[in-house]
Amino acid sequence: MMSTKDNASGEAGAGDYKKAHANYTRSSVNTPPERLPELPDVMPFDYSYLPDALRGYVRDISERMQCPPDFAAVAVLVMTAAIIGRKVAIRPKRKDDWTVTPNLWGAVVGNSGVMKSPTLAEALSPIKKLQTAAFNVFNTAKAEFDANGELLKVQRAVNTSQAKIKLKEDATANVSDLLKSPQGWEPPILKRYLTNNASYEALGELLMENPNGLMVEADEIIGLLKQLDAGGQEVARSFYLTAADGDKSYTFDRIMRGKGLHIPALCLSIIGGIQPGVLAEYVRQATGGGAGADGLLQRFGLMVYPDIAPECSYVDRYPNSQAREAVNVLAERLDNLNPTETDAEVGGVPFLRFDDPAQRLFSEWIVALDTRLRSGEEHPAIVSHLSKYRKLIPSLALINHLCDTGQGAISEKALLRAIAFSEYLESHARRIYSYATRPDIDAAKTLLKRLASGKLPDVFKARDIYQKGWAGLENPSKAQAAINLLLEYHHLCEEEITTGGRPTTHYHWTKAAL
Repeated sequence: MMSTKDNASGEAGAGDYKKAHANYTRSSVNTPPERLPELPDVMPFDYSYLPDALRGYVRDISERMQCPPDFAAVAVLVMTAAIIGRKVAIRPKRKDDWTVTPNLWGAVVGNSGVMKSPTLAEALSPIKKLQTAAFNVFNTAKAEFDANGELLKVQRAVNTSQAKIKLKEDATANVSDLLKSPQGWEPPILKRYLTNNASYEALGELLMENPNGLMVEADEIIGLLKQLDAGGQEVARSFYLTAADGDKSYTFDRIMRGKGLHIPALCLSIIGGIQPGVLAEYVRQATGGGAGADGLLQRFGLMVYPDIAPECSYVDRYPNSQAREAVNVLAERLDNLNPTETDAEVGGVPFLRFDDPAQRLFSEWIVALDTRLRSGEEHPAIVSHLSKYRKLIPSLALINHLCDTGQGAISEKALLRAIAFSEYLESHARRIYSYATRPDIDAAKTLLKRLASGKLPDVFKARDIYQKGWAGLENPSKAQAAINLLLEYHHLCEEEITTGGRPTTHYHWTKAAL
């Protein structure tokens, strides 16, 4: 309790009365403020996480563009997963028929200006080269098809006339061959590898024509996430959730599009960038219950939020043509992958298994993972995210194997590399989900910014904050959590005013914090 002296008349003035009834219970005005806790540390990227064939390419991009290698690494792995698609899968257990398709979802987190988009564009150039080649093949075939269109019409007319003659002579005659299009006269289908902005209905049609799967490249992932959050998008959201597995079928039954439009397996890989500010708000919403807590965000297993080095160098050199060509050759090899040449077993989708040492390692790893998930010690958002590692680790091991070896059982080395990478990825996930597990940190920083900008008076009440509706501070509990953290770190003083009724709490900003 802070004491005051009576004034000369023996009566307390208004200011003294207020001081006499003020109780600074959390921090003293004389205690200097301390630095607020930062986001959790993350493990630095290590090139050994990548298959040998991809390392030089990722290193060259990172050095030339002066960006974190994490960005290019995630993009290249998602690209590789998309090219492999459903050509070859993995069965992680020796006797079980549990099958994992190696499609991946990735996102790179960074503020504007840290070269996210240019890095992704550079890293994805091999798959875009494949797409350009496919367009050229299609355009040639389409031109030939169109040029022979009149001939096709005449041939069909002749066939129809012959069919009528046969049926007139014999009503039970088989004329199906005559009514079919001549062999080789079917319209060409464009082979697709990626798309940027397609409705889920359009994606469904693309996947019917491209059963191996597709990659969705979104410059800003938040646009896709918010689109799927919007009212009336529940079916689209369900479509994407199903497509994350890579092996679930889907059937459209629509009046306009027709009934029974069946896709044997939805298989999508996703890559894009996102800024920390919008990610923070989305994480809070997606982990706060309701429709956003269905695990959509947690399916981004390759989501990285690296520290950005404050210094950079001026680099002006030619791209490493040898490293680039090696990845182009790898992309073509994976695109033309013949499952029989990998010694894959046949069972729906061709699949590989672990060799004996890798199988023992995987058994130990998955038991340890499940034990952690069931311990009750983790935040639900972390549990949901890590549970997706049951698919992520086998997928990465298969990708490592196909990139570097490409034949036979998947080795312990390929699996060890995947597990090591997952430990790195987990540290990034914990940083990202700290927006949900420790929302008070971000909210406290927001509150300090509002104070510094004069949008809040130096002396205020909790309701003065949440009535503003600021993101992360829009209700009493969030506002109070931010206040409590600032009190703990001596950025605020707490003053309780008693006037005979219910006490009122005022908070004083310690400007020395700036």
